[in-house]
Amino acid sequence: MDKPTIALFGKLDDKQVVAMSRAVEQEGGAPVTLSIGMPESGAPSVILGEKLSWGGVDFAGVESMYIRATGPNTLPAMPPMMNAAMHAEWRTRYIREQEYQAVTYSFFEMAAARGKLVVNRLPSYVDHNAKAQFYEKMRAQGVRFPKTLTTNDLARARAFLKELGDVVVKPGIGIGSTRKLREDQLERAEDFALCPVTMQEFAKGNTHRVHVVGDTVVLVLRIVNDAVDSRTQPKGFQYVKLPESEERTIVEANRRLGLHFAAWDVILTEDGRCCPLDCNPGPYIMWIGPDFVRVVCQQLARYLITYARTHSVAEASKRIEPWRPAVT
Repeated sequence: MDKPTIALFGKLDDKQVVAMSRAVEQEGGAPVTLSIGMPESGAPSVILGEKLSWGGVDFAGVESMYIRATGPNTLPAMPPMMNAAMHAEWRTRYIREQEYQAVTYSFFEMAAARGKLVVNRLPSYVDHNAKAQFYEKMRAQGVRFPKTLTTNDLARARAFLKELGDVVVKPGIGIGSTRKLREDQLERAEDFALCPVTMQEFAKGNTHRVHVVGDTVVLVLRIVNDAVDSRTQPKGFQYVKLPESEERTIVEANRRLGLHFAAWDVILTEDGRCCPLDCNPGPYIMWIGPDFVRVVCQQLARYLITYARTHSVAEASKRIEPWRPAVT
């Protein structure tokens, strides 16, 4: 059987891209790694039209692709600057890369419109980068998120803290540290008024990472950690099996978000509830350890390869198997 070409987008030396490349080879595919960054020398060669090409690769024969990275080099929000010259330099870099951002977005949307599998299309990152709308969208679909409020109205924030007692603050966009909100922090009225703050009911319990490929929860890991933010110096990971009903809720939500691969953060509370916290459409998985990384990469590679051969999401989903520890 011919080896289907699977395109992997990211930095060429990215460890997760390397791990995925190895998994694609082991599952019978032919990986091709393509840079999605924009070095100072300029963007990769791109052709958009009747022909789709990236980095010299003609995508007429590429039916599946995985995006590890989603954009060029310059962040949309500039870091603090020392002087006007440094500010001008960063601003110039940002404007220079805007056109490339638009071309990148268009490339993957055109590929999807032609029936190719894109894991995951860039519009899906909007939910990850706009948490308030994400929470409300999921709540409307029956997903039980902890009570959440985003506001810079100080009186409303104080009432929210008084109502719930234990509250965390978290970034409203992308990733960032989650921490407990102290009542004395609400005394800084001028700082609070600068920007709406996302506050959420503190769900007491253990944080779990739920990896989904297709229609299957392939791996659930409890993050061993005593910190409020589970990513702060994790001590290890332990396999957990979620109740079937909870897995089904997460898989269905994943599909409604248009995702083929994601990692959800959920808390199993002390009183037995399963509380989703976030969905990562382009999850970093290298922190979970090499054995678990191989599990996730194998299933994702299998999904990509099966779609490339069948052009069927349903058939690709049938090939995915949840991991279970060996019985001794």
